[in-house]
Amino acid sequence: MTIREKGKNASLFLLLLWMSFFFPAIGQAADEAQSPAGFTVESVIPDNQVDKTKTYYYLKLEPEQKQTIQVKVISTQEEPVTVKLAVHDAVSSSVGAIDYANPEPKLDESLTDPITGLVKIKDDLKEVTVQNFEEKLVEYEITAPKDTFPGVKLGSLRFVREGDESEKNESGLVSEYARVIALMLTEDGETFNHGAELHLKKVGLTLSNGRKVIAATIQNDQPKVLQEMNIKGEVRKKGEKEVLVDLEMQDFSVAPNSNFDFEMPLGIERFMPGTYVFTGEAKGDERTWTWEEEFTVGREEADKVNEDTVFKVTVPDWVPWVAALLILSLVGLIGYLVYRQRQWKEGRK
Repeated sequence: MTIREKGKNASLFLLLLWMSFFFPAIGQAADEAQSPAGFTVESVIPDNQVDKTKTYYYLKLEPEQKQTIQVKVISTQEEPVTVKLAVHDAVSSSVGAIDYANPEPKLDESLTDPITGLVKIKDDLKEVTVQNFEEKLVEYEITAPKDTFPGVKLGSLRFVREGDESEKNESGLVSEYARVIALMLTEDGETFNHGAELHLKKVGLTLSNGRKVIAATIQNDQPKVLQEMNIKGEVRKKGEKEVLVDLEMQDFSVAPNSNFDFEMPLGIERFMPGTYVFTGEAKGDERTWTWEEEFTVGREEADKVNEDTVFKVTVPDWVPWVAALLILSLVGLIGYLVYRQRQWKEGRK
């Protein structure tokens, strides 16, 4: 091979290598533009945005202030797409992420004037339809409460498109495509993620998604977000050193004025009634919270949870009969061997 041919091959190799870096990125961008959702959303940031580097809303208000904010709903396909609109309150969750999408969240008793009471979709609009790469504006009307509130109010603007029959998965469920824009309101303008306060409210045995768990309910009663928290806990029977269950979670986020269940999953064995001790610790925002709480599980409560869980050892009805038959067979075999041994001994005499 001549030097010229080697040079041409090297140039071709470099060209192919260069193309391999750029064409996948172009293909991925095209795939995102033609995503199954068929739409995307974009916030229109107003002048009273606290941090203009953010794409979510972080607005500073005055008492009784009224304001209208806008969101662009943008079509990414030619076919029509109908998007349902909703406003949600943000709450804490047991998995460690702030939940912005729960349509019926359990609000904490410390929360006053939640986002859903302050923010309404203009004209009570329930849905919007976009098509052929057009965009439409959806407006939201904010009314600040009469009395000044400290800290922040946290929630979200949610946009959902439900898939059609052709998008059913193998289990027969229809796909759902959602976009969420967080919405945080403040009046004092102070740091939103400093000043949370955690309290242990209760501990007990319960079911979560069909699993037996020991759940420690922990409350943040302050209008502040807690981020990058580490939390751990363990449970022992009272008076004993053996740890029955323990769990540690990192990078936990807690919503303002909310509570969550720190859930420690139990095994498939039956949980026995008795008195237990929960020991927990949480670290975040340069602070440490520690708890120790006794709790008692009665027999009736333990039996109900043990029976209702979907994760348990189930013994088929035929097993006891087979076990009894095996035991009888073993007894018979032993009796026969003893009988044969006696005959053998008598035959030798």
